[in-house]
Amino acid sequence: MESSDISFWGYTLIISLGLGLFSIFFILAIAFPKIAEVESRIAKPGKLIDSMRMVFGGGPIGRWIRSLYVFAFFAFRNIPKYGSTIAARYGEETEPLPLALKLWATLPHIVFLVSGIVFFSIGLTLDFD
Repeated sequence: MESSDISFWGYTLIISLGLGLFSIFFILAIAFPKIAEVESRIAKPGKLIDSMRMVFGGGPIGRWIRSLYVFAFFAFRNIPKYGSTIAARYGEETEPLPLALKLWATLPHIVFLVSGIVFFSIGLTLDFD
């Protein structure tokens, strides 16, 4: 086997990088209208998500930050004991959101985070000569 052959871990590294970059594009271009709908439903005046919407606007970086805050709201709500207190600073879910909208706001970020973890863990353990 030659040293120029790419191993399984090399392919996994390349795929995880591509999947992470694709998930960023997906969040910013395709999923953001749904994320903005979720944001408008949970952002109450005086809450953190509402203020971040006004601060960051609708550019690419603003879309990324705003989508992260919406994801953080759903992530914090699932932490036992203190999570609901932290999530209450971000916003309120006064009416139950449909599962499809919650998935639009959370699933692309989960894919991004998992692909980043895979990319960096494999990248740091591989020995590139």
